[in-house]
Amino acid sequence: MYPVWEGVWLHSGMYIALIASFHVLVSHLTVAAAWFNLYLERRAVKENQPEFYQYLKKSALGLLVFAYVFGALTGVGIWFSTTAGNPRGISTLIHSFVFYWASEWYMFWIDVMGIIAYYYTLGKVSKTTHLKLAWILALGSTGTLLIIVGILAFKLTPGSWLATGQSLDGFFNPTFWPQLMARFFAMFAITGAWAVAVAAQMPKSSPYRNEIIRDASAFGLLGLVLSGITIQYWFLPAVPESARALLQTPAVPAITFSLITVCIIAVVAYYLQAIAWPKVQHWALAVGALAVLFTGVFGLERVRELLRKPDIVAGYLSSNQMVIQDIPARDIKAEEEALNQTGMLGNLPFLQDSGSPRENGRVLVAQQCSSCHTTSAQTTIEVGQNGLAMRSVARLFQQRNMTSPGQIEAYLGALGGFPYMHPVVGTQEEKAAMAIYLADLVEEFYPDQQGAQR
Repeated sequence: MYPVWEGVWLHSGMYIALIASFHVLVSHLTVAAAWFNLYLERRAVKENQPEFYQYLKKSALGLLVFAYVFGALTGVGIWFSTTAGNPRGISTLIHSFVFYWASEWYMFWIDVMGIIAYYYTLGKVSKTTHLKLAWILALGSTGTLLIIVGILAFKLTPGSWLATGQSLDGFFNPTFWPQLMARFFAMFAITGAWAVAVAAQMPKSSPYRNEIIRDASAFGLLGLVLSGITIQYWFLPAVPESARALLQTPAVPAITFSLITVCIIAVVAYYLQAIAWPKVQHWALAVGALAVLFTGVFGLERVRELLRKPDIVAGYLSSNQMVIQDIPARDIKAEEEALNQTGMLGNLPFLQDSGSPRENGRVLVAQQCSSCHTTSAQTTIEVGQNGLAMRSVARLFQQRNMTSPGQIEAYLGALGGFPYMHPVVGTQEEKAAMAIYLADLVEEFYPDQQGAQR
């Protein structure tokens, strides 16, 4: 067990979500942009249309300066933030897929060196040689996607890995192929806006400016449609029923789906008008479309992460970093039952008995609840008279009119009946300490309502 990172002002999960969503946007852009550039370059070579190289040079420079730089930075940010947010989850992925990670980094090396070589050799080597570089860049970037998707999909649907412990069983899991194709199509929805932004900066007198804008918009629109179809008819049916049921629970805020829907409608409308009126397109409008796409990506990634709640690796590792299932093939034993007998305090590193019930309760609530909930004022932003928090436990108990230690302790003992929560782990004395801290937390946030109960 490791220390808990609650976050500062923002919940730790929100830091991860913001960094990861931006990384998804730019990393997905690099993959589909490589294929779109390859498409244009093949046309330039086969149809003898050298004017396309004007676009290709602008696009390659933009990708090199923007997407690859910020993609690499946010990639490192994901490692830092997820390691702090749930180190045992990252440890599980590393121990299960260490050579896959190494392969992904090798593919990323090809990707990074490829875009550098691609840009700096434009116009300096033969067209056929440069076209080969375009193929290498497209295939290398797709290789990074393929490996990462296998590891990400494993967290939601580990499949037969839970029985065999074999890394290949975990990698080629039930949602690997549908998630791979859904992401591949979605990449073109992102790249379409990028390509329009680049092409819109070409002189309006260029005979190919409007053609590239139309092609990019058509690619983006088609990618969006195919991604939606793949998610609806291939990905979601491959997700366990218990995970799909979460979509209808408070675990996924209703505003999330409204946000995604609005973003999809806005992007579809943008691509349709770009196809109809390519001459009036401006780079600023395309950047606005990319901002809308970021919002949609944020919503979709949040839903994908929430589908495996209350686990980090579904069926194996809970969000509070405890192993919940035996895996004999790996000599791994479940931990919850033993900790219910021995207690958490004094039996896990960084969880020591302080002698104060309230302080003990604070560290236990942080360890067991803070991966999904705001458990202190530390991760709450005050805006006027309102506190912005992520599923605040104080607010949840206040809404249920459970504000005394006795009421809260009884509630903690009954947890486990929700499809998106595990039972509270620990001895009855530890649950009582958690209730004392939670009652004080409710009083801190809602002093007028809590006083009458106590």
